[in-house]
Amino acid sequence: MSDIFSIKWNLIKINKETCFLNIEDILIKRFEDPKDLEKSLTDLYDPYLLKDMDKAVKRIQQANKNKERIIIFWDYDVDWVTSTSILMHFFKKVGLNVSYRLPDREKDGYGLKKDFIDEAYKLWVKLFITVDCWTRDIEVIKYAKQKGIDVIITDHHTVPDNISNDAIAVINPKRKDCNYPFKHLSGAWVAYKLMMALAREYLEKDSYENYLRDSIDIAAIGTVADCMILTWENRIIVREWLKQLKNSRSKWIRKLIEDKINTDLDADIFGFTIWPKLNAAWRMASPYKAVNLILNNWDTLKNTIDEIEKLNEQRKILTKDYFLDAVKNVKIENNLIIYVSKNIKHGIIWIIAWRLAEEYNKPTIVFIDDSDRLVWSCRSPEFFSIIDLLERHKKYFITFGWHKGAAWLTIKKENFVNFKRDILKDINKISFKKHRKEILVDKIVNLDEIWFKFLVKVNKFKPFGMWNPKPNFMVKNLDYTSVSYLWKTLDHIRFNTKHWFKIFWFGFWKYFREIKNSHKVDLIFDISEDYWMWKRNLMLRIIDLVIY
Repeated sequence: MSDIFSIKWNLIKINKETCFLNIEDILIKRFEDPKDLEKSLTDLYDPYLLKDMDKAVKRIQQANKNKERIIIFWDYDVDWVTSTSILMHFFKKVGLNVSYRLPDREKDGYGLKKDFIDEAYKLWVKLFITVDCWTRDIEVIKYAKQKGIDVIITDHHTVPDNISNDAIAVINPKRKDCNYPFKHLSGAWVAYKLMMALAREYLEKDSYENYLRDSIDIAAIGTVADCMILTWENRIIVREWLKQLKNSRSKWIRKLIEDKINTDLDADIFGFTIWPKLNAAWRMASPYKAVNLILNNWDTLKNTIDEIEKLNEQRKILTKDYFLDAVKNVKIENNLIIYVSKNIKHGIIWIIAWRLAEEYNKPTIVFIDDSDRLVWSCRSPEFFSIIDLLERHKKYFITFGWHKGAAWLTIKKENFVNFKRDILKDINKISFKKHRKEILVDKIVNLDEIWFKFLVKVNKFKPFGMWNPKPNFMVKNLDYTSVSYLWKTLDHIRFNTKHWFKIFWFGFWKYFREIKNSHKVDLIFDISEDYWMWKRNLMLRIIDLVIY
């Protein structure tokens, strides 16, 4: 079969091994051991398998005994918010003298700075605990030690060749000398592991087990937020979270999902409902709003959520405006997309980078011209490692941090010309011709097959996410009566058919004319449950389509 290209020029690949099998046989092939589907909280690894965990617990116990002041420090994003909340909630429960310091993206920039240590020193802080950051900040940790402040690092980012010898503990599963069996923990999961180890020391057995179960939701949210693969321990906690989601101990979660409460929930409830609102809280206003939402009491919760809902609406409008401006003005320099703006709000810069990388399927750097420095956000497609590229040019950076497909950094404006020259010379040696975004079709179906019983078979393999994505289906030569815009915003497209379920393409209004003028359409879609006006429906969410 020759290659099939979608309307967006994605390569559509049909899995010939599975496309005619039944759906359960298709999905079971994803698991090396079918027993992985049934593992529970009792199968979680001992937190003390993490290198330096014993040192961290001992130092925190000492701080508690001596009534020392502790500060939890984080940087940005939902993984950091959830990590902070996990530790704050437990530390308060057992009576530690703790507070947290959340940097402001515009005022404080990125990364750990000596200014934060000076600030803590003036406040008589004796112990600094980081979440989801600092493995690379060797010099600042040394400075903290000189000031008489001990540092415990909890992180999950890529570990450099050298780590700090001045930290009390560096808890990071990616350390080469760490024998923890599962390396793909989120920052929130690492914080949860620290909490597990401490809870074992402070709580009775029954209280310990109940507290761990009740706290799993925040760790799961951080795991999904940071796009961690849903295998082993990650799969266990996310599945457990989904089981108890509708009766969650966290009132703020129940409030945010109240309009979805009757649906069959999956991990994408986070991406579509919880994540945008948590992000809006700290991207559009103050990072404290996001943590306060999680730690808040019921009496003030409604006002907080109302405010966050408004911020989220503002974020949507700004994101759309910034993205449209970026598409008009972006520079595609061979294999790299570079976009410069003085107007993008700091909290939205990464969304624009991500959307441009998705749109053009190329590594993307978006930066804000901020006085004497440039603040960057970088994103790249799955086939390209942004880490490897940036590591070769880190001499130019003031601060930086990254994953394989995402990074942030700051650079002095005076170094930009040389940096751009070197990075373009480097990346343009790489052949990108063979790289298109590939969409794998798991099964070809007839729309008459689609019914609630079919969805039940699919949902047996939830949660879906990284490594275990929702299965993609394809219907050839869709029999539809008309195609129309969805809602007054004209942002989405709906296919109208003789079938009772809904078929939507969200966000791709710009292809409307081409679709309307086509003679034949093949759809690639996934299936979910929709609940609208107290009625249960199935929804086919279009991922891409082929027109003839």
